[in-house]
Amino acid sequence: MNMFNIVKKNIKHNFYQYFLYLASMTLSITIYFTFLSLQYNKQISQALTDTDKLQSAFGASSILLLLFVSIFIWYSNNFFVKRRKKDIGLYSLLGVEKKQIGRMLFYENFIMGILALLIGLGIGELFSVFFSMILVKLMGFSIAITFTFNSRAIIQTLLVFSVIIFLTSLQGYFIIYRFKLIELFQATKKGEKINKPSLLLALLAIAMIGGSYWLLQLSPESRNWDQNFNRTIIIIIISMLVGSFLLFHSLSAFIFVLLQKNKSFYFKWSNLLTFTQLTNRLKSNAFMFTIISILNAVTLIAFGFGYSIYYNTLDQVKSFVPYSYQYESTSSEVDAKIRELIATDNDHSLIFEHDWEYTMVKGDASELKKVPGGYLYFDESFAVISNTTFNQLADKLDLDTIAPLKKTEGLTIINNFIGSQDQQSNINKSVSLHSASVDSKIKIVGNKSFSLLNDPVQPFLIVVNDEKYNQLRGENTPTTVHALKVTNEAKSSALTKKIMKELPSEVHFYSFSDSYQEAQSVYGLLIFISGFLGLVFLAASGSMIYFKMLTDVTDDKVRYTTLKKLGVQKSEIMRVIAKQYSVVFLLPLIVGITHSCMILTAISNLMDINFIIPVIICIVSYTMLYLSYYVLTVISCNKIVNV
Repeated sequence: MNMFNIVKKNIKHNFYQYFLYLASMTLSITIYFTFLSLQYNKQISQALTDTDKLQSAFGASSILLLLFVSIFIWYSNNFFVKRRKKDIGLYSLLGVEKKQIGRMLFYENFIMGILALLIGLGIGELFSVFFSMILVKLMGFSIAITFTFNSRAIIQTLLVFSVIIFLTSLQGYFIIYRFKLIELFQATKKGEKINKPSLLLALLAIAMIGGSYWLLQLSPESRNWDQNFNRTIIIIIISMLVGSFLLFHSLSAFIFVLLQKNKSFYFKWSNLLTFTQLTNRLKSNAFMFTIISILNAVTLIAFGFGYSIYYNTLDQVKSFVPYSYQYESTSSEVDAKIRELIATDNDHSLIFEHDWEYTMVKGDASELKKVPGGYLYFDESFAVISNTTFNQLADKLDLDTIAPLKKTEGLTIINNFIGSQDQQSNINKSVSLHSASVDSKIKIVGNKSFSLLNDPVQPFLIVVNDEKYNQLRGENTPTTVHALKVTNEAKSSALTKKIMKELPSEVHFYSFSDSYQEAQSVYGLLIFISGFLGLVFLAASGSMIYFKMLTDVTDDKVRYTTLKKLGVQKSEIMRVIAKQYSVVFLLPLIVGITHSCMILTAISNLMDINFIIPVIICIVSYTMLYLSYYVLTVISCNKIVNV
């Protein structure tokens, strides 16, 4: 019998174990290839006006994905090799040379890798079309995705995974040289010391996690965030990681001890068996639980943040782009042509049309506690408008008007994309407005958080007394803004193109539809990448628990066989397995959800965006997918012990 026949026979007789490894390899290859296919999809690239945005986003994400997939394959290979140690020991005991055993394992792994590569590429080609359609939909493009043969993605996937498969095959080749014969036979029989709970470590876990949550919920205006941002982030991350490990290692053990003292609860035979098994493996599972809870948290944070931004896209664009169209008025003839275009459009009607002006004035904002970036961007200048102009715009935009300002008073208009909109710290502070005749000291008496301009970079806008504005206007050239508001503005791209043809090329033109399309494409790409990576992390989390539970239940098969001989029904054994693994799956999930909710709440406070509804949707969707692994694990483990 030659080496190939031995390898073929091994694969046939150990098909179940090989299938698990093949499935994990195929999943990894499929995910990576699908991602590359989207990155190099010419149909999507042509739809984007800024292709660098797509390439940079996918490029950075593909590196992260490759790193994660490599670790996942390494973990899967370790699981597979561990299940084969006893067979390797048997071959060695029968006198087969180490070199031949190593070659056999190398060929087995290499054949499985090549098979996984072929299957993964085939499935990936089909999935790439499906995911391309999802991406196009999320980005708001109306293009038909057709099947294309992406040679660049295929070649890159072949090269990357050929290297990974070769390295994992070498790992199998050298295993016979790394272990003694007795260690190979006892690989699945190594026990572990029962974890003794420590009250001190349990309290430390509560303190570290509670402390990180407290820091997260502090106001973005607090000293910790304002002056020690980097240090605070590092403390939060370390506290969460160490606190999570101690929670599973010591706090959960301490809770189990308390449950054991409840005799009426603990001495029910199903609870006794369940918590005995959990306690015995708590030490070895603590690290895995920590990793999975962090993966769950990272997944929910990424997807929750991306979906929250996408969910609030329309509201966010409305906040920053108040008009359907804005341009610097050049002539009444051009304005009339644009009005005519809107009037003859069946899908849109004019809500209002308004001309207003502002003037850029040099000034000094050094007394303010917080200075918006627009002040520096416009060369330390303010965009100044009159009290009357503001109230006219407020009436058009359904905003609150303000009382007449005194000559020395001013109202600031600030709309940050990231960062608190609450600029109360600047109230009662003063700014100086420079003019040729005299410098004016303006006291800030209030702040409003919205935009009065469509400009992508908002200047630091100050509302002043009408008399003061007229004085400044006489010494600074004013800018006239022509603003129009139409119905159904989010779907006015066709009308926007018609209007642009009527405007001189040198005129600065800003439209709601263009801003909305750009935001939707950016946020759509963000949610797609975060969701895609989230699915990868979900698959890895579920697979890690799945592999670990299969290993444990195989080791415990003799114990379950003994229970059946003592008269325990198969249905009762399945209930024990279901109860035990419900704890294993739910603990990391609950911790991950809690971590993610705290972090997303902090981000929500920082950005002043409501995350509640999209985050709830993400958590429910993720939990349902995650629990499907629980069902699969219970069914698979039940088949092993109840055959």
